[in-house]
Amino acid sequence: MTPQLFNDIITVYPEILMTIFALVLIVIDVVAGDKMKASVGYFGIAFVALVALLSPAGPFIGFNNMLIWDNFSYVFFLIFAMAYTLTTLGSIDYLRDKNMLKGEIYIVMFFSLIGMMFMVSANDLTIFYVGLETMAISMYVLAGFNKHCLKSNEAGVKYFLMGAFSSGLFLYGLTFIYGLTGSLTYTDIAAAIQGNTGSLGIKFGLLLMLVGFAFKISAVPFHMWAPDVYTGSPTPIAGFMTVAPKAAAFGALIRFTWVAIAPASEQWTLFFTILAVLTMTYGNLVALAQDNVKRMLAYSAIAHAGYMLIGLVTMTPEGFRAITIYMLIYSFMNIGAFTIIGLLKNKGMIDDERIESFAGLSKKNPLASLAMLLFMFSLAGIPPLAGFVGKFYIFIAAIKAEIYWLAIVGVLNSALACYYYMRVTIFMYFKEPEYETELTLKAPSFVATFIAAVLVVLVGFFPSFFVNLVSSLTV
Repeated sequence: MTPQLFNDIITVYPEILMTIFALVLIVIDVVAGDKMKASVGYFGIAFVALVALLSPAGPFIGFNNMLIWDNFSYVFFLIFAMAYTLTTLGSIDYLRDKNMLKGEIYIVMFFSLIGMMFMVSANDLTIFYVGLETMAISMYVLAGFNKHCLKSNEAGVKYFLMGAFSSGLFLYGLTFIYGLTGSLTYTDIAAAIQGNTGSLGIKFGLLLMLVGFAFKISAVPFHMWAPDVYTGSPTPIAGFMTVAPKAAAFGALIRFTWVAIAPASEQWTLFFTILAVLTMTYGNLVALAQDNVKRMLAYSAIAHAGYMLIGLVTMTPEGFRAITIYMLIYSFMNIGAFTIIGLLKNKGMIDDERIESFAGLSKKNPLASLAMLLFMFSLAGIPPLAGFVGKFYIFIAAIKAEIYWLAIVGVLNSALACYYYMRVTIFMYFKEPEYETELTLKAPSFVATFIAAVLVVLVGFFPSFFVNLVSSLTV
């Protein structure tokens, strides 16, 4: 084996291992049928995480500078792994109740993780696009997985149509970049920008590509697909979709911005600033008017994308690391909230997800109510919970970059968001139920909720582990 071949294999070995486990999942599903559990998936993710942790320190760059595996890739892999683990654990009871507990759902989710890993590790737009489509096709299937529900069917179709449109925009921009630079590698694009080759054409190509990225992170005004897709998808899947694909898009966008756009970073500050302000303000304002908690969290997810975009506005390593910290924290608190929503049943209303369904829940299920309270307070950014830590580092990055007004806008939006998050807790603890509700935390969902709730508290009080995990990140 030549040194170059060995280096290429080392660069892609996490994806190879994940693919092997995904194929094992398919075989087990064929043999065990619908009784297949996600335990093999958990083992596969844990095995890859352990092997990557014990491997020699990177970065490893292979395939002619097209792919990279480094600490940045590893941290985002941990986010994907956490999202998969908590979602599959928290979804078992929901899927069984809806007669949807099929092995295929775990397999499709597992393959989506592989696509996400390629997106974040890509140092070339070809690799990125392959990973993007692998993830996107999996998400389309998951959104419409409940074949007997019209809302789920609608979500799958809408996601597919808007996803295809955004991918088309991205590809159109990519053709400009390739035509004017002769390469799709991030470093070559940066060199072309530095040399001012085909400046106007490159700017137009980058604009189309960044619009494609904005679709994937549901940034306003490219968010129109997100509320309906999140609301119509099976509830645990919606939680997964608000976290993992968004993390993959942000991870890829950070690497692309940090490497390819670095020579012209000042020219794109205004673009990201407009996206950040529009996204967090619109998301929070519309969330205020929602009575459906699931749809409220859908708009909340849009608003949180706006907070994370503040890190991109700074165009500094501190800002990029702050996004990573925020995404890591956001993953478990948001999936935890969607897990609770998926388990709530209201016998007097067709729509189990309306806020009235939470009335009096604290008396019937104190543990679930306490967990939901922690998730709502954390999403609102109330100290000393984990959500406060994430917003703190985002706003500090803006202050260090001397963008004080944007930090103030972010703080004001956080204060605005407190209203609709607090409404849920008020209904749980201070309202009497008008209808008979039921929420049962069985073993798998209890474990998922317990892990998420404990992390919300621990990270809030002891944030150093998470902060140190990303403190040395470089791309």
